[in-house]
Amino acid sequence: MVIGSMLDLDPGRRDAFARLLRPWLARRHAPSGDLEVLEVEVLLAGRPGLFDIVARAGGRLAHLVLGLHPEGAPLRMLRHDEDSVLGRFEDEHGVAVAVDALWDAELAPLVMVAVVGEEPSVVSMMRDDDDAVVLDIDDVASLSVFPWLTERPHPGVEMLVALDEAGFNHLAAPVALWRRQGRDLGLVQELLAERAGGWALALTSLRDLYATSGPPEDAGGDFADEAVALGTMTARMHLASADAFGRGSGALSDWAAEVELLVREVAPGPVPGAAAEALATLRSSDDRSPTVRTHGDLHLGRVARTNAGWVIADWLPGGVDAEGTPAFRSPLADVADMLWSLHYVAASALEERDPAVRSELAAAAGSWEERNQRAFLAGYLGTPGIEDLVPSERAVLDELTALFELEEFARRTGRLPVG
Repeated sequence: MVIGSMLDLDPGRRDAFARLLRPWLARRHAPSGDLEVLEVEVLLAGRPGLFDIVARAGGRLAHLVLGLHPEGAPLRMLRHDEDSVLGRFEDEHGVAVAVDALWDAELAPLVMVAVVGEEPSVVSMMRDDDDAVVLDIDDVASLSVFPWLTERPHPGVEMLVALDEAGFNHLAAPVALWRRQGRDLGLVQELLAERAGGWALALTSLRDLYATSGPPEDAGGDFADEAVALGTMTARMHLASADAFGRGSGALSDWAAEVELLVREVAPGPVPGAAAEALATLRSSDDRSPTVRTHGDLHLGRVARTNAGWVIADWLPGGVDAEGTPAFRSPLADVADMLWSLHYVAASALEERDPAVRSELAAAAGSWEERNQRAFLAGYLGTPGIEDLVPSERAVLDELTALFELEEFARRTGRLPVG
């Protein structure tokens, strides 16, 4: 076997790899009944060994980096509470113990060698879920390996790379792409130092506010300046997206009809006052507004604050719809997502408090939400160039934002806002 070569998969080899894939799929609670091994690349021949496997399982493309150890060799795992052994494997080098290489302390660094050609000194597990297995590489970079693939470039990777090339620097810069036959298998990015999640920062601000019971601007953890900066970063993302992917336009009446249909499906009943007015006005409008490839689900949990400012920390869904097709929307849809998130974090922090005092703190929660939503919008709309991507009339802009806020509220909660 030659490193970097694709294995010739005769029926026996396909069956051998399929047997090892089934326990891996079971751990991910994924069906394995209709399992077909499509391709296997040799990343490292011999013992230790590495195979990169792509298989079709339950209508999805599964991706496993399979590691091989000599029988009887001690195993060291990055996750001590997990057993990475998937079974036994035999080839011209003899019988081996097969493991999930990304969980293996000896093999995970060798995966990095296969991707970028350099072996790190220290590797640790940061995350393992259906979106990605993420490894910390020497505290300077991260390797994300995707357990599920698409037949086209990964939408989050595609957006990340395109915006980086367009000069948008509010991100962890891509260092290397791991791609084969048009599919993104993984990604190496710089690791951002001193990073704090947006949700955690907002919660800290709210907890300080609820402890002091004063106005939000007097609380020690006032979030307004951060909200302005977050709005500015969001606007810059949309401007870079317009440069990278182009822009289009959409009819306001079409958007109103789509939102109305969604609202009627998930939350039948009368739409409250301001939202109802926005819906009625936009439904009868003949105007159009610019569209760009948006983030698609922008909220506090997908952004982080670093020493250099705010960054997008999570690029899913990557500006595509449920079928993976690039979705061009009004950038105000992303804005509405973040406005909803500011509302939701205030409500969540309130739920942490003793029920006996929640009613007393409700006004403070509302003031915090209003203050920071206004600050976010001020930062967004004050960014030079953004006026070319949003309606020129402030009344129409406010109505369109209210429309997308209604959509987000109904989608997230399954009900309509009150009042």
